[in-house]
Amino acid sequence: MAGLPLGDIRRGLKAISGELRPRADGLIELAPSRPGVDLAVSDSEGRSRSPGAEGPELPPPRLLGSFDPLLHGWVDRQPVLGDATSIITVNGLFRPFALVDGRAAATWTLSGGQVKLAPFAPLPEQVGAALDADAQDVIRFLG
Repeated sequence: MAGLPLGDIRRGLKAISGELRPRADGLIELAPSRPGVDLAVSDSEGRSRSPGAEGPELPPPRLLGSFDPLLHGWVDRQPVLGDATSIITVNGLFRPFALVDGRAAATWTLSGGQVKLAPFAPLPEQVGAALDADAQDVIRFLG
C-alpha cells in the first residue's frame, strides 16, 4: 500500500491516462511507447530499463533470502510475485527467490554448498550469469 491520498492518485492517473491500457486480467498497465515493441534494454550486469526512462535503474538480478524485507509489509505482493505465490509460506516467511527486473523469477535453495536455482521460465543467458555470480557471493558469505 502506497499510503498516497486518493486525490493525488486521481490527479496522477489523469495525467497519464493517455498512456494506460487495460490488461486481460482486468488490471491496467502503461502502454509501451510504440505498440508491439519492447523498449527495455539490459546493461552488462542485467539491469533493465527503457531508453530515456527517468528515475532509478532497476537493480541487477539478485538472490534474495527468506527474510529479505522486500516482501514484508505489503497488502499486495502481486507486483513483485506475479503468479509465483508459492514463494509465500506460513507465518510471514518466504522461500528464497531470485529478483530479476523487479519481479520474482525463480526460487533457490542451498544444498551441499551449492545454490540450486529453479526458474519459473527460461532466463536469458546474461541474467543467468548475473545470478550465478550472486550465488558465488552467497556461498562465499556463508563460507
